Order: sequence, then structure tokens, then C-alpha cells
Amino acid sequence: MRTVELDERRLLRAAIDCIIPPDQDPGATDLGTDDYIVAELGADRADEAAAILSGLAALDADAMVRHGRSFDALTRAEQTALVGEIERQVWFVRLCELTAEGYYADPANGGNRDALSWTMIGYQHRLPDGPSGMVRPAAAEDADGGARR
Repeated sequence: MRTVELDERRLLRAAIDCIIPPDQDPGATDLGTDDYIVAELGADRADEAAAILSGLAALDADAMVRHGRSFDALTRAEQTALVGEIERQVWFVRLCELTAEGYYADPANGGNRDALSWTMIGYQHRLPDGPSGMVRPAAAEDADGGARR
């Protein structure tokens, strides 16, 4: 199992914050999405780690050639322009999928810190009230002449 080095983590954080940037709501790294991705790449998706980390290194090299700075040191506009050129590459598409998973997943899986993305979208994590779904209030049953079966 390969571990993600500090420089790779720095690039990963910059890339996923380009995918889900912070605005009035938290960005990807604000919710620990990088932790989720690193854990996934080190375990269940170790076969994808090499492609994603190699892609991040190539993205960083391109930033150095074009701008004389590392990808994470670029402005958001410069980052977005570079990402726009590689957005269909297989490794980047996979990184986008992992980012969405980590951002919206159950916090028990290592991302979505404090379930903030769920709060943001109004999702309430709970089981249905009964075996057939939510139990209808008694007032609703009385209004239509009794419970429907």
C-alpha cells in the first residue's frame, strides 16, 4: 500500500478545491474530502492511486512551465484554466468522482466532516418511520376518512 506524500497531498488539496471550491459554503478540503480520497487511494482504490498521483504531478509540471509556480500557488483563475484543459482525462474524471464521494458521503466513511454537506443541501440522515415508510399523522388519516391500505 502506497502512502500519499506531503507534496502530493498539497497538490491533491489544490485540485479538489478547484473541483468544489469554497464560496458561501465549504469547499472540498474544508470537509476533509482529501482525507477520504487519501484513505480510498491507500485501500480500496489503490490501483487508481498511481494514475491520479501521476496526473497531479503532470498538472503541477504544466503549471511550472506556464506560470513559473506550482499548481497550488496559482490563482483560482489560473488553476481553473489548467483544469479546463484536462477535465476529460480519465484520471481527472476519477478524481472528480472521488471528490464528490468524499464531499457528500456518510461522515463515517472519512469525508463530509460534521455532515456539513448534508446540512447544506437539507438532507436529514434517518430511517423511515415505519416498515412501509413514514407514518402518516392521525389528522391526515381522519381527513380522508381513515387510513389507506
